[in-house]
This record gives sequence, structure tokens and C-alpha cells, in this order.
Amino acid sequence: MSCECPDQSAELFAQHNLRCTKQRTAIYRALTQTRCHPTADELYRQVQGQLPGVSLATVYNTLEAFNDAGLILKLPDAGSNGSARYDAHRQPHTHLRDRCTGKVADAPDDISQLILDNLPQHVLDTIRDRMGFTVDEVQVELVGKFDA
Repeated sequence: MSCECPDQSAELFAQHNLRCTKQRTAIYRALTQTRCHPTADELYRQVQGQLPGVSLATVYNTLEAFNDAGLILKLPDAGSNGSARYDAHRQPHTHLRDRCTGKVADAPDDISQLILDNLPQHVLDTIRDRMGFTVDEVQVELVGKFDA
């Protein structure tokens, strides 16, 4: 198979059963180089210069393929515009979402760890026992407003 990506990307994509293309490489690189949780439209504008002729549909389809493969996280938008945001940082961490603007930011790692470490195991066990649902991943999103 001919691959148009650096060895590191080719290996990562292969591990997630994704075909390696220059479009996927550029989109993934752009997403991993930011912590601002861009929308597909924002990523499209960002990669247009590197990929003349790339379509918005390609960006959307690539992000969906990455999400389906577990390579990234799709954060549904709770705001008024309905645009999902995307996150390539897959380690457990806490998101802060501005209720008014839809902006999403990561809480600092030490604060995220503090929140995640203090989730009572007995609550997760109660969910399993009462509902027959075993929690294997926790995603925490705190919703509020960033100070101006």
C-alpha cells in the first residue's frame, strides 16, 4: 500500500485501521497541534493552505472516521450553532465549556486529575449494580462562563 504520510502517522493510522492519505495526515496534525477544540469548519480553514482543493466534506468525513476509530473525541456542541468540536487529546481530562459562546478549553492537567481521582468508586459501582452499566471511561465537562 502506498502511503503519503510520515512513518509515525502511517503506523498510528494502521493501528486504527485507517487508510493513510495526505489529507488525513494534515487534518490529524492540525488537530493534534491545538488544544482549542476546533470545529470542522475551523479545521477546514486551517488546512486549506496546506491542501489546496481539499473540500469541507473531506474534513467532515475524515473527522468522523477518526472519531469512529477512537483516534479523536467528538464533543457535541451544547450551544446554539450545533457545531461539534474535536479533540485529539485522548488522555482523560476535564473540559470547560462556555455556555454562551460554546468555546471549549481543557482544564489544567493537575485540576483534571484531581477531579477524576475524586470520583467515588462506589458511585460507579452503584451505576453498574443498579443499571447494569459498567463505566469504562469518564468524560467530565464543566459548563459555565469564562470571565471576559
